[in-house]
Amino acid sequence: MDGIEMGWFPNKNEQGTATGTLIYAGENYGSSKDGVLIYFSCDEISRVEDAGGKIVSAKKQISENHGYMAHFMDSEVNRIALHSLK
Repeated sequence: MDGIEMGWFPNKNEQGTATGTLIYAGENYGSSKDGVLIYFSCDEISRVEDAGGKIVSAKKQISENHGYMAHFMDSEVNRIALHSLK
């Protein structure tokens, strides 16, 4: 679509629609280490550095009921957070 690339998350919500989308629009968007912090659900953080990212805040427990979190910078210097129940 006019130079915009989109990726849809395969997860479905209760209405059966996708629960998230990633959009890349070239020069219309830049990376950000100080902008919005997006949390992705995951089972592990061990592959971040192998993929060119840098761990900013190692995995730590939020609480027994809310699981764990970690922050990292991806290879394009976007700050991203991960959330896991384990």
